[in-house]
Amino acid sequence: MKLEALPVALNTASVAAALPVLQDVLAGRRAVLPVPPDARAATDLQDAMRVADVTLDEAPGTLIACTSGSTGLPKGARLRAANLLASADATASYLRARFGTAPGPWLLALPPHHIAGLQVILRSLHAGHSPTVMDGDGPFTAAGFVRATADLRDRHPGEDLHTSLVPTQLHRLLDGTDDTDGADTSRALAALREYAAILVGGAATSPELVARCRQDGVPIVLTYGSSETAGGVVYDGEPIPGTVATIEEASGRILLSGPTVADGYRNVDGATEQDAFPATGTFRTSDLGAVEDGVLTVRGRADGALNSGGLKILPEEVEAVLSAIGYRSCVVGLPDDDLGEAVVALVESEATAAELTDEVRAALKAAGTAGHLIPRRVLTTSALPATGPGKVDRRAVHAQMRTRLRS
Repeated sequence: MKLEALPVALNTASVAAALPVLQDVLAGRRAVLPVPPDARAATDLQDAMRVADVTLDEAPGTLIACTSGSTGLPKGARLRAANLLASADATASYLRARFGTAPGPWLLALPPHHIAGLQVILRSLHAGHSPTVMDGDGPFTAAGFVRATADLRDRHPGEDLHTSLVPTQLHRLLDGTDDTDGADTSRALAALREYAAILVGGAATSPELVARCRQDGVPIVLTYGSSETAGGVVYDGEPIPGTVATIEEASGRILLSGPTVADGYRNVDGATEQDAFPATGTFRTSDLGAVEDGVLTVRGRADGALNSGGLKILPEEVEAVLSAIGYRSCVVGLPDDDLGEAVVALVESEATAAELTDEVRAALKAAGTAGHLIPRRVLTTSALPATGPGKVDRRAVHAQMRTRLRS
């Protein structure tokens, strides 16, 4: 069967038009590649996934879920209807056991061509409901979320409501960073409490934000997964029903096995595909981790370690200590004559780079942070570049830092 491109945008009309197509995928009648609404981006993605290649037929009931491409060319994970249905069933089972909730309608607040947004649509359909869409013509706002939640509740009185967010959206809701329509923090908090469960993923969530949600009665679940696993398969460190998380002894990389795992890539084969899928139903991630008492901890990317002064440093370790003192950042390594690579950080802030470098280094030293985790330089930005919902574009940050520090 020929693979069809499915343009879908974060607005009610576009999602409504996509629903019958996605229902056909779940029923095993079509093979689709969801693409963004931007024509140029959609064309680039179709070319990368070889949509026009008539020799690459797909089985009916296939959905190609693309990776974000944050570290290179996007890869298209070949998910079957059985993978998607297994994911919906396992999520419902986990949430029932955790919160005592029943499957119900979902609010879509994420780009629907990415796996996280797609899964909101598919889980809602699997529960027998069309999703309510938080129209995305402009930036995400607390006011828009409050309105969309009220709409969802009006449509489904008495039902258990669900949604998925990325950490930056959750921050915006709890910090009251926009008041354009009078949506203050208390109204946003009330809206968050309307949900039986809120899946949070796409990027690391700071411990401070997690603690605040727990204290304020916001029912969040931290998720870990990828396009290759049909979205999140580890919730709050615990594998969802059917999934097994282990650590590969030789490499330290996280292995995820279960019925949600894709059976390969559409546009990548050979050694790269074999490395990612070493066995049927198993995905070898690019992340390092540990499993203790059945709980998975993700340490950082296996291919992202910096070599600084003879030490291997994971950028995520530095980002975690910066997050602990209130900074959202992306950390990279840049060539250094003395250290090999110097640890540098791009931080979201309105301060000058010189002011923030001194401030950050002093705060980390006062907190007792190990010296090798303290950035040598700090640059500032109003917003970190992103690829995919909530994911920082490390390649763009690296290029930006090299350019700025050369000038």
